Amino acid sequence: MPVIGTLFILFFSGMYITMLPMQAKQVILTVVGLCTLALPVALLLFYWMHHWISDIYISDRKERIAPLIVIALFYSIAYWVLHSMHTPYMIQKFVLASAIAVFLTSIISLQWKISIHGVGIGGITGMLASLTLLSPSLLPMLLGSIIVVGIVGYARIKLNAHTPAQYYAGTLLGLVITLGTFFMY
Repeated sequence: MPVIGTLFILFFSGMYITMLPMQAKQVILTVVGLCTLALPVALLLFYWMHHWISDIYISDRKERIAPLIVIALFYSIAYWVLHSMHTPYMIQKFVLASAIAVFLTSIISLQWKISIHGVGIGGITGMLASLTLLSPSLLPMLLGSIIVVGIVGYARIKLNAHTPAQYYAGTLLGLVITLGTFFMY
């Protein structure tokens, strides 16, 4: 989700960020893609190949904790690199919110199986809600995101991957953390 959110901010937000030179956008996307997609996927495959997790979806709540903590560390590194490079604050805030949300998901997973899918789509929706307040022209994208929240929730619940409470809690966590992070500054 951080890659999708970053792509949206860089290319479709209508904000000043869309005017960045292509080379700057490529560097930002490389950092975000490496730290929030490539390394986490490689980590999950490594854990799965060594039988430290039973499936790459980390369906077992107890198996989620270690991978999520390491993934939160990767996300934090992405934030640190982006901050060090003085990238636009909107990108930094979104990646920071993602790192916080993944870390909190790992803590919650100590006791309860919260929906990681919910956290992700909630984070995207929170980002779109924040940007819509700055640019009302993004309202259709926000409404589309809300529809996707419903579709993903229906699918996760229908697949018996989560209870409604687990999905709603994950979505709310992603939404609140992202909104809070965007409005913190």
